[in-house]
This record gives sequence, structure tokens and C-alpha cells, in this order.
Amino acid sequence: MNIAKKFRRRVSDTLYRMGPAQYYQPAYAHIAAAIGLKDGTMLDVGCGPGWLCMHVAAGKPNIDAVGIDHSATMVETATRNKGPRLNITIREMSGEQIKFPSATFDVVTAVQTAHHWADACVIVSEIYRVMKPGGRFYLYEASRERTSVPDGWISRRSGWPPNAVVTAGWKRFGMDTDEWASLERVVREFDFSNIISDEHGFYRRLVAYK
Repeated sequence: MNIAKKFRRRVSDTLYRMGPAQYYQPAYAHIAAAIGLKDGTMLDVGCGPGWLCMHVAAGKPNIDAVGIDHSATMVETATRNKGPRLNITIREMSGEQIKFPSATFDVVTAVQTAHHWADACVIVSEIYRVMKPGGRFYLYEASRERTSVPDGWISRRSGWPPNAVVTAGWKRFGMDTDEWASLERVVREFDFSNIISDEHGFYRRLVAYK
């Protein structure tokens, strides 16, 4: 990654940490509830500030949640956010080279990160490899075409953020119908036993079973 791209990514990470990482807390909680993991292992690819790992693992000592991100800024933030929690691990790592053995995780998630992927096929291949037989892969991306915010998915303080700010973020860091279809085709190239394509809140969602 060249210097200009590194600078833009650092600025993007900082803005995300100060904004959506805070007011998206209800969205993370909804996703964690949908995953419904009671025990076992979870990997969050592109974990950002680590909130999904924390929502999934909260109060569940039989869950080992691992968050990976190639951004040192996000890894530092997620490590600070997790505090002393022993069942959450944060690692600086690329999704293109997941440094865990095959068949390690019961659940793998990738929430609002696929729009950054340079080679989706390579990353999905790594995700498929580290999933256990019978494991589940949850892929989420905000829809650029949505114009409204579902109730209960965003935390607001004194009216902030307004809908216009939230939806502008989806337009910049989301996927349109064609982009999502292209990503879905990549996932369907792998030998998943079942793939469900639907929407959850303001996200497009794929749930793939190995």
C-alpha cells in the first residue's frame, strides 16, 4: 500500500472510530443476536474496533472470539475496547492470509468490510478453509440504495447522527446491487452446503453454511 493510500486509510479509520463505531452499537447487537452463538469459536474478519466480537462473546465464557484487521489503528482501538476480557483476542492480520489452522472456527463474520477487499476470491477461500464443517459464514454490507434507517439500528444523541449522515456513509462505504451480486457470485463458487441471501436491518446479508 503506497503512502497516499495509507494516509487515506488512516483518516478513514479515525473517522469511523469517532463516528459509526459508536452509533452503530445497536446494529452490532442485532447481528450478534442473529448469529446466536452460545459456545464455540468465532472469527471476525475486518473487525474494526472489535464491537461485534464483544457483543457475541458478552457473558459467554464458552465462546472464544477472535477479531482480525490489517489496520494497526483498528487493532489498537479494538484491543483497548476489549479491555481485560479473556475470551476475546484481537490480532493484526490480513484476510488474504488468515494465520489459523484449517477447520478452526464455528462462525466467521465479515461485516461492512468486503467493499475494501482487493481480491474477494482469495479472502473467501481463506474464510472457507478456517471454517469447521457445519460452520456458518455471515457476510454483511450496507446497501448504497437504501434511503431510510430502520428503527432501533442506530444510536442517536440529541438527534445525531441525522438520517442524511448515516445514508451518506452507506453510499460511500457500501455496495450497490451489481457489486453485491458480483460478491455473491464469488461466495457461490465455493462448496457451501447452503447459502441464504436476504436483508437484515439496513444490510444486505449472505449466510453460508459449510
